[in-house]
Amino acid sequence: MPEPLLAELPEDQATGTVAAIYDEIRRFSGVPYVSSLQRYLATMPGVLEWAWAAIRPAMVSGVVPETGWRLADHARLTPLDPVPEAARAAWQLDMSNYATIRSIAKNFVRVSPVNLMTGACLKCLLTGQQAGGAGISDNWTPPAMLAPMPGNADPLALAPDRRAVLMRFATEVDSAPFIPALYRQLAMFPAFLEWLAGELVPRLTAPETNLARAAFRVAAMEAAPAIVARLPRTPLPPAPGPETARRVLTIIDRYAETSPEMTMFGRLILDAI
Repeated sequence: MPEPLLAELPEDQATGTVAAIYDEIRRFSGVPYVSSLQRYLATMPGVLEWAWAAIRPAMVSGVVPETGWRLADHARLTPLDPVPEAARAAWQLDMSNYATIRSIAKNFVRVSPVNLMTGACLKCLLTGQQAGGAGISDNWTPPAMLAPMPGNADPLALAPDRRAVLMRFATEVDSAPFIPALYRQLAMFPAFLEWLAGELVPRLTAPETNLARAAFRVAAMEAAPAIVARLPRTPLPPAPGPETARRVLTIIDRYAETSPEMTMFGRLILDAI
């Protein structure tokens, strides 16, 4: 039996304060989706509430999203080779399928830089930096919401051969397998995902990817302290204790690896199709 994935609170199971936070995350990220970063935080009592209260002023003002998107403009990889017609035929995709794939890729190109900056700011707060109290204006209108995505595939519900392809993209967080949601969304197109694994998995550890990923991650960490310095000094819910903070920092560090990947690989997919 495959190991269960990293714990999360699904969007359709969120209630009360968490549901309201999820709604704001979607609105101010400009995507109809709450990432596994926040869904994981929501499994730990009070952690998502603390994290959102701490970072919310920089989200609703557009400072976190706009900073992430600006930095993402510099994160580029060499395009994939042109796709042979035989490969396209093997995908067995119609025009609506291509539209769905484009929508999925666009969502991750947009949301991943936001997650990277969110994590970088939370890391500052969890490692000792205090909100500076300068304050941030909230006069910002988020971009129009992108089209909904089909939903994350559950690897445990897939046939073994399809699960094996998806698990090629897996990493580990908090001693549990973690598959970035870009690939779980694309799992509804098994032939396309198998082709994509052949193209992208070798690039996960390629020198070009490592350099671009590191540059994006460093740029986010360098931008975060100035954002935190502008956060207002307001009462917050209790911060995570030491062990919970360790777990939060672990997933933030993992997202600092996968968020640049989702941004850059999402663009590769858009260009390829």
